[in-house]
Amino acid sequence: MSVLKRTELQDSPLADLHAIASELGLEGFRSKRKNELIDAILDASGGVEDEPEVDEPVEQAEQTSEDTSDGTSEDTSEGTSEDTSEGTSEGTSEGTSEGTSDEEEEPAGATEGREEEPAAGVLDVLANGSGFLRVDQAGHSREDVYVSPAQIRRCELRAGDLVEGPVRPPRRNERHPSLIRVSTVNGGDPEPPEQRPWFRELTPVYPISRVDAPGAAPFGLGSRVAVTGAPGAGATTLMRELAHALLRKPEIDELTVILAGVRPEEVAEWEALGEGVKVVGGSFDRSPDAQAQAAELTVERAKRQVERGGHAALVVDSLGGLPPATRRRVFGAGRAAEQGGTLTVVAAVGDAQEALRWATTRIELEGGGGSAALRGERLT
Repeated sequence: MSVLKRTELQDSPLADLHAIASELGLEGFRSKRKNELIDAILDASGGVEDEPEVDEPVEQAEQTSEDTSDGTSEDTSEGTSEDTSEGTSEGTSEGTSEGTSDEEEEPAGATEGREEEPAAGVLDVLANGSGFLRVDQAGHSREDVYVSPAQIRRCELRAGDLVEGPVRPPRRNERHPSLIRVSTVNGGDPEPPEQRPWFRELTPVYPISRVDAPGAAPFGLGSRVAVTGAPGAGATTLMRELAHALLRKPEIDELTVILAGVRPEEVAEWEALGEGVKVVGGSFDRSPDAQAQAAELTVERAKRQVERGGHAALVVDSLGGLPPATRRRVFGAGRAAEQGGTLTVVAAVGDAQEALRWATTRIELEGGGGSAALRGERLT
């Protein structure tokens, strides 16, 4: 555990202090007032009693910028609509509600009898520094678990991390259960935090590990493959064949299908693709914002795998169903890193013709009505 400071503890909600005290093994901490609890935590952890007050705002500002720069959006100038909708709706209504209720003092022993329930989910970091473990990447639910800013800072968590830990039920005025402590991060110990690079700092290289797709142009792990064609030409069928080709690559750690604006019948077909495939997003009856948020979080999850040297793959049907800024972030994330990890993105372009400028491989379907011909083109 990093060195704790009195000013940081004073600014933390009571629930965070309880979580820290539990980790330190303090007895009877729930019966203590906030100042008494802070004294006990400092005594047990060897924390800092006094610190210059002028440094705290700068540290918090830098940390918040770091936490959110590679979270929901890497380019806030072009992703304002998506980031604002997520930060405003979740950050103010859910995050504020959780933080406010955690500040309230509870009667001694009010939560002693509550059973801790384990939970796991993909971390979604909000603009206010707090976050939620999304138990289902396809969308938000009441089962999502609130994660405090102190827990995110202490374990240096990033959006897209797979986090596990015990949770407590929501208290009065809270909408979600809260994470008591972080047990694992991406399957490993949370402290000390894992040393890993940032995705944006990885050196992109040309794909080298070949993927043989039946009837289509071969491409490599880390490619950005754009599938184009007239409606009815069989793009969805081809996309499923490309997904099977990716599944045959033993290097692939995880394959996720992002659906945006497809027909409900196609959702069922994708879900029947087979074991080892995750399907997020949905059909045209879901809101565009919900589909965009699911796509953004899925990309962040894939980036975290690449940072650790893993190989992830995304199949997008279709890119035209996402907002322009989200299209760029989803499709543009595909790359092979010199450090060893790869993120392969195969996307049906639809009306998102600007994506052709970013592709490394283009596969065009000519014709329709079951008689489509393929024309593949390697652009690298």
